[in-house]
Amino acid sequence: MWRLPVGSGHWDGFDVLDEAERARHTRFRQAADRDRYRAAHVGARLLLGGYLGVPPDRLRFSQHCRHCGAGHGKPMVADLATKLDFSLTHSGSWVAIAVAAEPVGLDVQELEAGPDVAALSRAVLSPAELRWWTGQPADAARSAFFCYWARKEALLKATGHGLAVPMDTITLAPPVEPARLVEWAADRPLDGPVQLQDLEAGPGYAAAVAMLSGLPIRLIQAEFRPMDP
Repeated sequence: MWRLPVGSGHWDGFDVLDEAERARHTRFRQAADRDRYRAAHVGARLLLGGYLGVPPDRLRFSQHCRHCGAGHGKPMVADLATKLDFSLTHSGSWVAIAVAAEPVGLDVQELEAGPDVAALSRAVLSPAELRWWTGQPADAARSAFFCYWARKEALLKATGHGLAVPMDTITLAPPVEPARLVEWAADRPLDGPVQLQDLEAGPGYAAAVAMLSGLPIRLIQAEFRPMDP
């Protein structure tokens, strides 16, 4: 997992985005949103190009769903014979990318930002999770909710299902326990064994990574500092 620095100064001179990415970048009204988008997409191109030995501006991406073939799937490198998978996330001051040889999902959630968790709890938490969560003291409930959310977002990114699988059909171990899938009650099947791991993202954040693999996993966290172009 690579953390990418946020701020236009880190990415000046890297003209690697395609036309669609440049157009989307300019549509963001807030400078902070533009900076996060640029860090995520320029950083992803530089890193993936390095892994694959391809110039970053020559990479092409596809969003064809691997389950149904429609164009709403998880982004992946197109036109190359590679099993390399990646997952982008950004929230608050965090922008990061996970890269793996198996399906991977990464998610970071800022605790202070975002919606009323009580209003969302029945859509995000399964009945078993909701029973545990409603019994927690108020000062711990918010961080516990975002821990559940980060774990589930990471899992659904790894599977490629995204919003096609309701979060309340997934039951995970409580946040006070190591991340673990307890029950997958969704209609759509899983593609393989699930491994989940919480990540240390600092105060005010919850983060998790998921992989679909039965093999032992070694997680390496590092800061990516782009060299001058």
